[in-house]
Amino acid sequence: MGGTVSTPQTDKFPLDTTESNDSLLRPSKLLLNVSIENTLGAIQVLMLPEDTVGQLVKVALMTYDKEKRRPLLKDTDPNRYQLHYSPFTLESLKVSEKLKNLGSRNFFLCSKPSSI
Repeated sequence: MGGTVSTPQTDKFPLDTTESNDSLLRPSKLLLNVSIENTLGAIQVLMLPEDTVGQLVKVALMTYDKEKRRPLLKDTDPNRYQLHYSPFTLESLKVSEKLKNLGSRNFFLCSKPSSI
């Protein structure tokens, strides 16, 4: 019952792989994982590459609150949080930095140190 399957020859097959159009290589959306301090599991967020770190923080907090995850966050104000590459990095990412320039898809969100 087996046999070969053939497709008619068209101008669409095979695709030209030598074309170096930059827009074909860029993803239209990025799937990002954001872990929030003192919580279990990461938030997965779809964002545009042109979005900023500040927008990612806001969307991650809104998603966490919308999904009614536990433990509840004391504050969901994005201005009170910093985004880091991991819990072990001291330097936070700039709020205006574009997501496409970060080089990572996994992040750690922690509250800003309180000024006493």
